[in-house]
Amino acid sequence: MQDWRKIAHELADLRYLNAPQSFQSHHVVVSFLLIGTQQPLGRYDLCTQLSLGEGSVRSLMKRLTKGGYIVAEGKQGQRLTAKGKELFDRISRDIPLGLYLELSELTLHDFAYANVVRGKASAVKDGIKQRDEAMVHGGYGQAGATTLVMKDGLILMPPDNTNLLTMSEKETLLIAESLRPIDNDVILIGSAVDRNLAREVSMAAAMTLFEQ
Repeated sequence: MQDWRKIAHELADLRYLNAPQSFQSHHVVVSFLLIGTQQPLGRYDLCTQLSLGEGSVRSLMKRLTKGGYIVAEGKQGQRLTAKGKELFDRISRDIPLGLYLELSELTLHDFAYANVVRGKASAVKDGIKQRDEAMVHGGYGQAGATTLVMKDGLILMPPDNTNLLTMSEKETLLIAESLRPIDNDVILIGSAVDRNLAREVSMAAAMTLFEQ
C-alpha cells in the first residue's frame, strides 16, 4: 500500500496541468485534515484556513477532485469520498491530533500549532531538520519549528533531552494535558507570524519524520 506522504507529493505535482507549482504536499495533507474534520467544506472556507491564495486553493481542490478524493455536496462544499476517507484515516493514525496552543515561552513567533506524531521519536536526531523545513516553507525569520519527544513519561527537547519542565512548567503541562502524548511520540510545534502558516509549517516539519 502506497504511503500517504508519497500520495501527497504526487497530488502536489501540477505538471499534468502545465501550471506553476502553487501548493505543496504539506498543504495537501492539511487540506485533507481540514475537509475531513469539517466536511462539507467550501473553497472560500478552506481559503480562510490556508496561507494560499484563492487560485492555488482552486487548483488544489481540482486536483483532489480529479484524483477521486473529494466530491462536491451541492453548494455546501466538498466532502471526502470513500477513497479520500481512507487516506484521511491513514494520515490521522500517524498524526492523530493537532492544536493551536499558547506557547510563547517555547517559540519565537506569535502563533504556534502543535502536532502529535505517533511513535516517531526514533526518527528525531536534533530537531534541526524539522526547524529548517519549517523555515524553508514559512520563510526565514517568519516561521520555525520546535521538536519534542515523549520518553519514559517525560517531554524532552533534543538533542540533549532536556526535560521541558525545567524550561516552562506551565507550557509543558499545557502540551501534556491538551495533546496527551504517549511514549515514543513526537510533538512538532510549528510557529509563525501568521496563524495559518503555523499549522502548515508544523505539518511540513512533521512530514520529515516519515522520510526513508
